[in-house]
Order: sequence, then C-alpha cells, then structure tokens
Amino acid sequence: MKQFGIFLFVLAFIVPGKIAAQQITYSEFNGEDNRDMNFEILGKMNDNYVIYKNIRWKHVLAFYNKDMRIEKSMRLTFVPDRTFNIDFVTYPDYFFMIYQFQRNNVVHCMGVKMGPDGKKIGEPIELDTTKLGVLADNKIYSTVYSQDKQKIMVYKMQQKNQQFTIVTKLFDTNLLMLDSTRMVSPYDEKRDAYSDLYVTNEGNFVFARLALTNYRRKISGIEIITRKPGTKDFITKPLSFENKFFDEIKIKVDNLNKHYIINSLYYDKQGGNVSGLFTSVLNINDAEIKKIAFNYFQDTLRSRISDGLYKSAFDNLVIQQAIVKKDGGFILTAEDNYSQERSGPSNSSWDRYNYLYNSPYTTNTDFYYSNPSYNGFYRPLNNFNNAQNVRYYYDNILVLSFDSSMAIQWSNILPKKQADDDNDNFLSYSLMNVGSEIHFIYVEEDRNKQIISNQSIFPDGQIKRYPTLKSREAGFEFMPRLSKQVGYRELIIPCVYRTNIAFAKVDFFE
Repeated sequence: MKQFGIFLFVLAFIVPGKIAAQQITYSEFNGEDNRDMNFEILGKMNDNYVIYKNIRWKHVLAFYNKDMRIEKSMRLTFVPDRTFNIDFVTYPDYFFMIYQFQRNNVVHCMGVKMGPDGKKIGEPIELDTTKLGVLADNKIYSTVYSQDKQKIMVYKMQQKNQQFTIVTKLFDTNLLMLDSTRMVSPYDEKRDAYSDLYVTNEGNFVFARLALTNYRRKISGIEIITRKPGTKDFITKPLSFENKFFDEIKIKVDNLNKHYIINSLYYDKQGGNVSGLFTSVLNINDAEIKKIAFNYFQDTLRSRISDGLYKSAFDNLVIQQAIVKKDGGFILTAEDNYSQERSGPSNSSWDRYNYLYNSPYTTNTDFYYSNPSYNGFYRPLNNFNNAQNVRYYYDNILVLSFDSSMAIQWSNILPKKQADDDNDNFLSYSLMNVGSEIHFIYVEEDRNKQIISNQSIFPDGQIKRYPTLKSREAGFEFMPRLSKQVGYRELIIPCVYRTNIAFAKVDFFE
C-alpha cells in the first residue's frame, strides 16, 4: 500500500492582521482504489473520515484518520451482490444506508442503521418491495430527507399505460413509517414531466408537474403539488403565464421562513433567448402563493458575463444552488455550462438539452425512473469510458442576492473558463459555506498544471480572492465538484493519481 505524508504550504498576502493558509493531506490508497471505483464521501464521525466505495461487486466502508491513513476498511458482507442505488443519510454519530437489490423479479428496498465504526445497529429493515414486469427498469426507489434529517422519505415514480403513479413512504430517525401516499394521474410522455421531490422538516413534500413544449422541451405550464403527512388530499397550485416559457425548475425548501422557493430561467417567447429569472414563493403550510417575480437581466449584467453576445449571454446558464437567508431572501448561484460534439463531418454545439444529457426531466419509456438529485456518487462510466468525442465547457459563475420581496439586491460574476475532452469530473466547482462568506473552489490550469482557485463572496456581494492551492505532489488531479465539506473550514476533495482514486483533506485557516 502506497502512502503519502502531509505537506503544508503557506501563502500569505497583504490583509491587515490576517494570514491565509491551507494544509493539504493526501490519503493513502491501494490497487483497488482505481478509476472504475464508485464512491461517496459520507463525512466525519468520531474523528475519522468515512468514505463508501463500490469496487466491482464489493461494498466497502473505508475509515481515514486525521492524517488520511486508512484505519480500517470494512466490506459490507450483508449487502447482496446485486445491490444498486445506495443512499446515505449521515448524522454526527451514526448513519443510515438505504439500498435496493433485485431477487428474481422483485426489487427490495432496505434500510439499516450503522454506527460510526461501520457496524450495524440492528438488522436491515425492509422498507418496500416492487414486483417488476418484463423489461422493466429495476432502478426504482429514490431517497430524500429533510434539512434537519429528522424525516426520511423513500419514493418511487412509475409511468405506464399513460398513467403516472407516485408512491411515497415517510420514516422517522428509527425508520418507523410515519405516513404513506399514492397518487395516480394521466400521463403523456411527450408533454408531461415531473421535477425532483423535496421534504420539509415537518414531513410535507413538494414537487412540480410540468407541461412541455415540442421546442427543446421548454416548459409552458407549472403545477406545484404538495401534501402534509396524515392528510388525505394533495394540494395543487398552478403557475401559468401567458407568453412565458421556462427552463429547468428548481425547488428550494426554506424551513426557516416556512416557504417553498421556485426558481427558473424564463423566456419571453418560445424560440427566444433567456430573458431573466422567474421566482415564486409559496407557503409551506397551505401552498398559498405569497410572491411572484420576473427579474429581467439588464444589459449591464449581460455585458459582464458575455463575450459581446448580449442576447444569448445566459442561454447556457444552469441554476446550481439556492442558499436561504434569515430575512426571507436567498442567494442563487448559476454556472455557464454546455458541451460540443467534435466528431463527424462538422462540429456542432450541444447543451444540456441535447441527446448527450437528454432533457433535465425524465420522459423516456422506462416503467420506473428515479430522482437524480441525490445521486452523490462518482460514477466513472459516465465519463472515463465515454465513447463520444465531446468537449465539455464550464465557464463563469453568476451569483445573485434577493431580498424578501424577490428583488435583486446585488449581482456578481466569478470569471472562469474550464474545458475538457470526454470527461467533466475535473470541471465545475464546489461551495464551502462558513457563514460569514461562501467559498467557491475550482480547478484552474497554470502551464498545464492544476491549481485550486479559492474565491469567496460576502453578504454584501464583495469578492475576495484567496491564495491558490498549488499541489507540490506531482500527478494529482483534483475533482472539486465531487468534494464534501466535512468541517467548518475543511473539505475532502477526491483526486486522481495515475490510475488510482485518492482523497485530499484540505484545511483552510485564517
């Protein structure tokens, strides 16, 4: 087993009374930790950093100490070989693992509570089962949980015979079922789609039913569907506007202010360019619409993010995160993201609605489909073995701050340009929220060497550029987009070393 020690480098810049520094600690790894391994960073428990690894048919928990040396590596022998779609809900001193496996023509959804040492606390519990038909997709169940992690929901969505069915089961922190629902509605795969599903701290859930146009799957109508635990009926609130069309719908649960925040880029005509941001705020308790706003992107903002193409400046923008504020407002981040096919007789520009990515909403003919938002795994088959000759672009980051009336308070741009061929694992960025500022961590190229850029934005919109993280260990390639914040100023960033996967613990000091 190859080991890497700790190195510390201090980068200082002139800020009165402050010195900024970072410490990078690389993990050790073995021959099985290769690029074909799936993984998920669970977090810090009992002074160890816990990482789940799926190595071929084996399911493993690896425990790293503060020096990122492996204290132990445990194979989860109770997990069947044909297990897929594993989700984790983590707490300071235990975690739940919710997994699916198929036996004959039945898919079983199981849940098990596990301690910080990786040992089971009790036996796995069967949460639900589904009998499959011929040629049905077996990736059925999705897992979501509330912000305080006191409510866990397992659900499945099915489309069959022009009907859409959603079944949900709500559990507490002992995996005791609190509530279950079933909703059936007409479905047209060419016209209908459904958004991700979210759960509030009270156990309410919310999702959106969408009416799609033929032109690039734009949205012409939105219905917000909610339900409280223990109630019989679903509440449906239509959001329809004449001559307005929408992009991907993003829902944020604001537990602090008891709101649902709905965001989408909007168009003034079906074949036009992005005009601005649509926002609607609904009350969590009764789903009443509190506010609706269309914030048009002015030319001054377009000129700051574009290369002279003002009209199309936001056409490749993808909404990423919404961070709620105590006053009822929020901060929104979005990234300029597109791809281009480079094979064939001519280069053609593609974006997130092409056949490479499909639509952001599932409209295929599989019997079942699942929510993609909580799939936190690194899955190498999506990228390393991609047979297409595709170039990925991840460019500027737009940050907008909204007050409680949904008016834009300030806007700022974090300029960056990233591109890679057939692989986007090393592109995009991650957030580190320390309360007083939000850090944006991403890779930049410097003379064919990777450096990690660290810029932060403050509550008033001011940007501060911190010293870059330059690795003195040759050969490590960082994947910030797949990183996880495991402490107040601490990140675990996956990286590739030759053909192996390693993990870098980065501590940020002031």
